Amino acid sequence: MSESPVKQWKTERIAAINKYLESEKRKDFIDDAYIESLISAESKPDQARVNDILAKTGELKGLSAEDTAYLLNLNDPETWARIFEKARFIKNEVYGNRIVLFVPVYMSSACVNNCKYCGFRSSNSGMGRKVLSEPEIRAEIKALTHSGHKRILAVFGEDGSSGADYIAGAMRAVYAEKNGPDEIRRVNVNAAPMFVNEYKKIKDAGIGTFQVFQETYHKETYKRLHGSAHIKSIYYWRLFALHRAQEAGISDIAIGALFGLYKWRFEVISLILHSLDMEREFGVGTHTIS
Repeated sequence: MSESPVKQWKTERIAAINKYLESEKRKDFIDDAYIESLISAESKPDQARVNDILAKTGELKGLSAEDTAYLLNLNDPETWARIFEKARFIKNEVYGNRIVLFVPVYMSSACVNNCKYCGFRSSNSGMGRKVLSEPEIRAEIKALTHSGHKRILAVFGEDGSSGADYIAGAMRAVYAEKNGPDEIRRVNVNAAPMFVNEYKKIKDAGIGTFQVFQETYHKETYKRLHGSAHIKSIYYWRLFALHRAQEAGISDIAIGALFGLYKWRFEVISLILHSLDMEREFGVGTHTIS
């Protein structure tokens, strides 16, 4: 019996990804053992070192993994009060007294992956699947702009029906929908990792921020939660997803982790290392960390 179109697309996609990864030259920047050693080391309050680290943040310079781990391991209320005070300073320096709202719009819920923590997982047979048509997208956007919204986060499942061409088309439909003087000015996208040529298609459609969350950077936990026979099972394909996005010219990218899947300190250090590695290669790190 031949494969269904969905299974055939998934099989071909996995084969193409594995072939691509054979020539991937980037070095894995997540050393699980090293990160574990950082977060397990007890930090004794040393005001000279704390002052030095906080001085770096005051100059809006990023912290190293080592400095970050040192602060995370402190258990001193007075020092943490100083850390929160510095965090408020940085927020105000970068963003000012400003809040930006966006609306998540789920464009497609079809997904071939089977993440244990996700309601959209492929094994959830009780869930209805939907891929919005252009008229449906425009109707959603009309309702949102009528309420005054200017920015959306377009969310896509990983499926052959919602690849780069569909994403680019959905973005153009969003921008094309005018409601008098009201319109969506920025479309951010949360979608599956792509190849460089696919990223270029959505860049040409006028993307704002592209986000891919690693979910968990801890390799054994990642494997346990994502299985071994799915596109999302391929850890390194996802780890370098945003490197490829920047390679395609999308400089506004967002990373993230789902706290609770593994040790939160491990994930924080990994997020720092992720951004630092992109800054090393491209001269710019992540725009957003979620």
